[in-house]
Amino acid sequence: MIQYENEAVSGGIAADAAGWRAIDALIPPDKSISHRALLFAALAPESVAIRGLNCGKAVTLLLDALRQLGVDIAFDPGARRARVNGSLRDADFAPDTTVYLGPSSAAARLLMGALTGLGKRCIVDGDATLRARPFDWIVEPLTEMGGRFEYLGEPGALPIRIHASEFTGGRVETRIGSAQAVSAALFAGIAGRRTVRVRYPVRARDHTQVMAGSFGDDVSEADNEVSYSPGEFAVPAELAVPKDPSALAYPAALFLLRHRNDADTTVTFTSVCLNPTRLGFFDWLAQCGFDVRTRETGRSLGEAVGDVVLRGGGDARATDLGSKERFHAMIDEVPLAAAIGCVLPGNAVFRDLFELTFKESDRIAATQAMLATLGLRVDIDGYDMHVYGGQTPRPGPVVPSFGDHRLSMTAQVLLSAHALAAEIEEGRCYRTSFPEFGDCLRVLKETA
Repeated sequence: MIQYENEAVSGGIAADAAGWRAIDALIPPDKSISHRALLFAALAPESVAIRGLNCGKAVTLLLDALRQLGVDIAFDPGARRARVNGSLRDADFAPDTTVYLGPSSAAARLLMGALTGLGKRCIVDGDATLRARPFDWIVEPLTEMGGRFEYLGEPGALPIRIHASEFTGGRVETRIGSAQAVSAALFAGIAGRRTVRVRYPVRARDHTQVMAGSFGDDVSEADNEVSYSPGEFAVPAELAVPKDPSALAYPAALFLLRHRNDADTTVTFTSVCLNPTRLGFFDWLAQCGFDVRTRETGRSLGEAVGDVVLRGGGDARATDLGSKERFHAMIDEVPLAAAIGCVLPGNAVFRDLFELTFKESDRIAATQAMLATLGLRVDIDGYDMHVYGGQTPRPGPVVPSFGDHRLSMTAQVLLSAHALAAEIEEGRCYRTSFPEFGDCLRVLKETA
């Protein structure tokens, strides 16, 4: 299991506009798109360069797994670039090869889909946190389409042996409204060149569909069902990954909290992925009353790309999350939204958060516990979270992150916004998705 160092947080943020602009270059490439870019490149017949690869542990674990399976990948983390020279289709590896994906559920589940479509035999495993997370709702639809699997430990969990099989494709229904469930089935179809139709209970992030369609495959989506059929599959020689809106959420929240009484300060973050299924947090901020705007400036990999513009000031109040679609469009930012809601006026209810129970932590219980050590109260009723506004953070000396990067960054944003000090247990677990996060805080303090 990966162990991260604690992180000491002290002092507030008082950067000028130049300091905030410097943060723009530190926002990492999108983690979800980086996972998919690596898999698409590994399935392509020709060499593919990836410009702007997220260098967090969740992505580099997938890169290492592909290398272990025989895919030739040159990786320059300093330049955020990779070149994928070999194809997973032609890879030759021992049938009992075990690939280790650490805590990265997306890497494990999407790779399982691709290997199933290729009919490759392999064992997929992860760390203790990933072994505790459910995989049955990935295995079930893949089994319906011809995949064969064996649980080597607890039923429904890693480690899992993928047996060689003939993937047939077909129509399946996922019982969980997760992009990973849909994408695992789609990657099986993409890898196996078979028609796949996936029905899902609620729309979630759709990067796999968007990218496959942009590469010439036939993808359509309507009424909670996506249909995929093989097409040209012309993966470009270079893939450019836009910036991650989920990573941007933390500096954005820090800016808005820090400048709640300063309407003259603005900051623009450029080249951000503006896929609507990823912008729920920014939509929620705007609904609260913060001045948050987006403007599209181009497209990359079929995705809208552009600016996120923030202005200080405003009369923000906590507000409910709203629809299930909103929840899925900000599923990674719910702990951050809860923390913000605690310090704004007003109360809010975040409903139907069931899918947070099997993230890197049980994010419902862990968010409540983490906020409690910051002196903030939220109540849990089943899978609903009741957020009470108007509170003042009063942290204890140590704040738990539960090894969850989203909770660590949430705590550090709240502490920095209020010039408070505490030690975050395993605070540097932000390296999972946003290795530059610590640099962001340092830049903001140094430019004050």
